[in-house]
Amino acid sequence: MNLKSRIIAVYRNLPSANRIVEGITFYIEGAINMVRSVCFGFTAILGIMSIGALAQKPGGDFIVKNNGKIIAFEDMAKQLEKVDVVFVGEQHDHKQGHELELLILQTLAAQKKPLALSLEMFERDVQPVVDEYLQDFISESAFLAASRPWPTYKTDYRPMLEFCKANHLSLVAANPPRRYVNMVSRKGPESLLKLEKISRSFLPELPYSTEIPKGYDTALNGVFDAPHASGAAAAQTMPGMPSVQNLKYSQMLWDTGMADSIANFIKHHRGTRVIQMNGSMHSDFRYGIVDRLNRQNPRLKVMTITIKPEASYPNVSGESTPPDAADFVIVTPAQETKK
Repeated sequence: MNLKSRIIAVYRNLPSANRIVEGITFYIEGAINMVRSVCFGFTAILGIMSIGALAQKPGGDFIVKNNGKIIAFEDMAKQLEKVDVVFVGEQHDHKQGHELELLILQTLAAQKKPLALSLEMFERDVQPVVDEYLQDFISESAFLAASRPWPTYKTDYRPMLEFCKANHLSLVAANPPRRYVNMVSRKGPESLLKLEKISRSFLPELPYSTEIPKGYDTALNGVFDAPHASGAAAAQTMPGMPSVQNLKYSQMLWDTGMADSIANFIKHHRGTRVIQMNGSMHSDFRYGIVDRLNRQNPRLKVMTITIKPEASYPNVSGESTPPDAADFVIVTPAQETKK
């Protein structure tokens, strides 16, 4: 039984306690959330203090590469201090990658330039819910009930969000709502034009461009049109299945929406640097969100990171992850598969 449950159990045994349990619960949640915030703040300080110990070395936990050459983690951090937007491309199921994302966030937050976190993992229509939680207006249980977090939120993304809460950093819920991305995959991008004004307020300016770099188009074809791609073959034969072209259009909506979220935040928070966390395909080779953000605001200084597990670690040849995939390629040992 946790602390909250024990306290409530004691009060329930007191005369007339049932009439005040709900009010007591409210205050208990507030107290517990305050303790959590203090603990996360202390953890963040310890994380920043230990950066030197965690920084890469050949044979260590990770290696940082810049233009194919191994550099120190601290050297990467110094270069990132000079930019407006930092993109971090992850593998969604990569446990060590999420730990490195938190380390990068802590490191940049310790620098002088103000910082905000932007996440693919929250959608634009839940921004008020995110803000209410970060300002401690609502409990964590209320936040989770209303924000549609990813299934792996607790282990993979909660530490970053709690770090933001403890250190008063803004968090951008960057992604267009999934229901509209699904709508495009079934009916095409022109279907969005039929939405009501309030619905379109959660989307980038419409119609959005469907022009993408040739290399990105090839990569998306490899994902959506490959023989092993989920639903690809069925899309050509079964009614109602999304076409490969519409799947690419839906990817473009994701990219355009997240770029628009970042650009709008910077417009209203000048001088604040943004670190954006997303699946690596959205930012590798400066495709996806990076390309869209550059079109929207070419004056922004942008640098990219991609985090990749490699079976050959620490003997990284660079063949599996091309050196031009990002400004900084962070390579880790291959993740052990669950048996």
